[in-house]
Amino acid sequence: MATIIKRPYGFQLRVSHKLLPKDLWATFDTREAAEQYGRQLEGLLAQGIVPAALLERDQPRQEIWTVQRCITEYLRHNPVPLSEQQLLNAVMPSVEKLSTGSLNYEWAEGWVRDMKRINQLAPGTIRHRHGALARCFDWMLRKHPEIMAQNPLRLLKRGFATYTDADVDMLARQGLQPRVDEERDRRLAPDEELRIRKRLQGKADELLLFELALQTAMRLRECYTLHVSQINLAQRTIFLDRTKNGSSRQVPLPTPMMHLLSAYTKSRQPAITARQGRLLPFWSGDDSGEALIATTANLSARYARIFMLAGAADLRFHDLRHEATCRLYEKTKLSDVQIARITGHKDIRMLRRYASLRGSDLAAHLW
Repeated sequence: MATIIKRPYGFQLRVSHKLLPKDLWATFDTREAAEQYGRQLEGLLAQGIVPAALLERDQPRQEIWTVQRCITEYLRHNPVPLSEQQLLNAVMPSVEKLSTGSLNYEWAEGWVRDMKRINQLAPGTIRHRHGALARCFDWMLRKHPEIMAQNPLRLLKRGFATYTDADVDMLARQGLQPRVDEERDRRLAPDEELRIRKRLQGKADELLLFELALQTAMRLRECYTLHVSQINLAQRTIFLDRTKNGSSRQVPLPTPMMHLLSAYTKSRQPAITARQGRLLPFWSGDDSGEALIATTANLSARYARIFMLAGAADLRFHDLRHEATCRLYEKTKLSDVQIARITGHKDIRMLRRYASLRGSDLAAHLW
């Protein structure tokens, strides 16, 4: 017999049955999750089946966590980057009511299969979501080994995100096509750069943001959240502590950027002081995820209009980071590791995706 008791910390399920060596106690975040697990367990017991995990447990009261609770605890106790928080929020609806005891290899395969056949996500998106949830489960294994015995997401074979023939056939029967990864390699043509700068004449704030991205390879959010205290003109560096992957880094400044920053800060000193040291006026200073996401979206849309009016309609602001990285390869003799220190890439393979060098430039180095 199953009973559910409302507690301050959740809903406590108690299951009593003659096949169980003792009463089972389990805590869930929602009543629905407790009822679902209770029905599943009672169904097995009615067939004379006792889950092996229950027979092996010797504690008087056992915690059975939901995936939602795992994610909540992971976010509460770890400095998780905003990008990973967004990924976990995206996967939450499909996994939140699952208990950790139901997670196994078959579930992992089915979860990935659903992302392909039901959601039609691109392989890259599947890998990102898988990675975020897998890192959460890795932490659970280290912090709460009594809750999770293994991480089923780490059991998937390499290439799990690629659409198989069976996936393609399934989608074809529904009149759908499999999604593919889209790797942007958009470069900025010299005439486009001139037209954009002309369009930005008289708009010092917008021009500085454009130049920061183009000359330093900084991300959009790293640019607009910049504080004057992060800029050291004497050492020709910018210290970044608000990065996508959560780690800090120093970005060297080329000479033109030095002059531009120096002139801008001098001419805008009263406004910068009024903004409590924030270099640019696009961001309110609100560090919440919602505010940052909204600011990024607004600026992306603003520059999309600027680029369209300048005759570069298919250019995105993030392409400027791509262009800046390519120029580091073309105009310097820095190694992959040194360039990665500038751009903030932890994976050299990801960095090389940015290095889409023009064939004409490569041809110039041939005999």
